[in-house]
Amino acid sequence: MKSNSNMVTCSFVMDRDVYNAFKSIVSRQGQNVKGSIVSYMQSVIRYDTPNFDTILAIQEVEALKKDPNKKVYNSFNEVLEELEDDE
Repeated sequence: MKSNSNMVTCSFVMDRDVYNAFKSIVSRQGQNVKGSIVSYMQSVIRYDTPNFDTILAIQEVEALKKDPNKKVYNSFNEVLEELEDDE
């Protein structure tokens, strides 16, 4: 096997039930454990935050910015008025 000085091998011990539950979830999404963990690490680096919910929120905002059909408000009062109309 060829050595690559830019690569690192990670090894850790974790609860088998946690691992199996995680593997089951990512497998249903067509991913594997290693790829999912690497993807998460890349997201943490990209967004400079380890909080998964924050990463999802940032991705949602980025998608909304690209959506030409998104609802736009000119003021917070408009938001409140729409909420009152929905009641």
